[in-house]
Amino acid sequence: HHHLLIDVEEELKPGDTIASDRYHVHFGAGQTETRLDLPPGRHTLQLALGDADHRIFDPPVLSDKITITVT
Repeated sequence: HHHLLIDVEEELKPGDTIASDRYHVHFGAGQTETRLDLPPGRHTLQLALGDADHRIFDPPVLSDKITITVT
């Protein structure tokens, strides 16, 4: 399933377990959208595909990281 990484700076490597907190949003129930309440400023967003145990695949399946600005 996929995960939304918010303002995550560290590089995820194969086998790394994706945390479950406000910076790592899990979509394990097949969700296709979410609403984020981010403070004003610049933020990065990235999607990461993980296995059933929330581990990064080898090779990693990651989207490009995008930067957004919340006003």
